[in-house]
Amino acid sequence: MPDYIPRDEGRRVLWMSNLAAWLNAHGATHGFTPAEISAFSAAAATAKAALSDNVALQAAARAGTTAKKAAIAAALEMARDNVRRIQSNPNTTDGDRGAAGITIPDTNPTPAPADEILTIDPPLLLLDFSIRRRVGVHWGPNPGNEQQNGRPAGTRGCQIQAACGGIPTDEATWTDLGQITRSPHIHAVHETTPTTYAYRARYVGNNLQYGPYSAPTTCTVSV
Repeated sequence: MPDYIPRDEGRRVLWMSNLAAWLNAHGATHGFTPAEISAFSAAAATAKAALSDNVALQAAARAGTTAKKAAIAAALEMARDNVRRIQSNPNTTDGDRGAAGITIPDTNPTPAPADEILTIDPPLLLLDFSIRRRVGVHWGPNPGNEQQNGRPAGTRGCQIQAACGGIPTDEATWTDLGQITRSPHIHAVHETTPTTYAYRARYVGNNLQYGPYSAPTTCTVSV
């Protein structure tokens, strides 16, 4: 049997107010004492007032949140303009910057070691060959989830190579597909019969040095 009491708080308070009015009019003839009727009427009125107060407080909180965000945004805009003026002023010293809590320019940046790329694990590969004559080469530290597959720090892209016929024994057989900056890379193939392709990849560092190759991965492309 369905519950006769409404689920929504507003409707519940309205329902209790209606019940209180009915008891005031008919409660005595249904066995209710004046004290009982008065007690319920007071409870229903308290609930109604509490609901009204809560609605008003929620509206005030929303308005306060909107005002807070607007005030912070306005102050930040002014702060950014002030920082630009401070940074461009020839009299500003690094001591001024530190005291003001703003960026101190690095006048002698430390160059990255030339072999830093060799310390980065090679990219993982995941091949999608569900579409005829096309292979989607997903590469990176997490190729199964492109939303969480950012390049490692210190890299600018990835070099991908392919080999028709599977993993070759001759290094010269690998074909360079170029330096790719975003995953996945789409490789179109043109064979007229099902063909196995092998792929491997390596990161390219910001200093244009190459990292180690990944383990080769293969798939058979449909036609």
